[in-house]
Amino acid sequence: MYIISACLCGVNCKYNGENNLNEKCMDLFRKGKAILVCPEQLGGLSTPRTPVELKSSACDILSGNGIAITKDGIDVTEKFVKGAYETLKIAKEAGAAKAILKEKSPSCGVNKVYDGTFNGNKIYGIGITAYLLKKEGIEVFSEEDIEPNDEKLVYLDEYFKNKLKRRKFLELDDDEFYYDEALDLTECIDDVSDLPERVKNNVKRLVISLAEDLLGFVELDEISEATGLSIDEIVKIKNECEK
Repeated sequence: MYIISACLCGVNCKYNGENNLNEKCMDLFRKGKAILVCPEQLGGLSTPRTPVELKSSACDILSGNGIAITKDGIDVTEKFVKGAYETLKIAKEAGAAKAILKEKSPSCGVNKVYDGTFNGNKIYGIGITAYLLKKEGIEVFSEEDIEPNDEKLVYLDEYFKNKLKRRKFLELDDDEFYYDEALDLTECIDDVSDLPERVKNNVKRLVISLAEDLLGFVELDEISEATGLSIDEIVKIKNECEK
């Protein structure tokens, strides 16, 4: 069973009263394999509603050290947190092991969110609900993860089978390529503890690039698993690179 952001199945629950219909998500719902949720409505927000962005990381917000704020300056953190926990409750009661959530949403963003300035700037990060579900052991995807991406289709069960084999540039048969035998990027990190901080950061940037460009990893948890870096470290380094 999947949890899916309701807007991805045509429910008009976006902040502007519209939806983000995705046919693959809709197909799962039609087949009875998905339960639809809108964390922001579950938290008590109306539709339509004023746009909201996160002023801190989802982790900090759930720990009580950050806020979610509307474009006109109203703190709606409590409702976003409530919606996240209501979604988690539904997921557990339904026995859902996976979730497909709307990318860039302050609740549902999986890989990217807006930066809190309301200027349309996107950063690597995760929404409040997506973070909580992932923390509780539910695999989270965005709708972009189930669309063609760089000539490969990343689609749920097949994604799990191949997550340590996917790559852009290595032309090897599946039975010839095993991540742990071919390239262990974690070894690159293990040997830099005595180096100056600036050099260590450069090594980490290089290792992240190798995980993305050589091995073809696109998800933060994949890159973390491949490099041995925490997701927070990866997000920080990638955001610094984009400045």
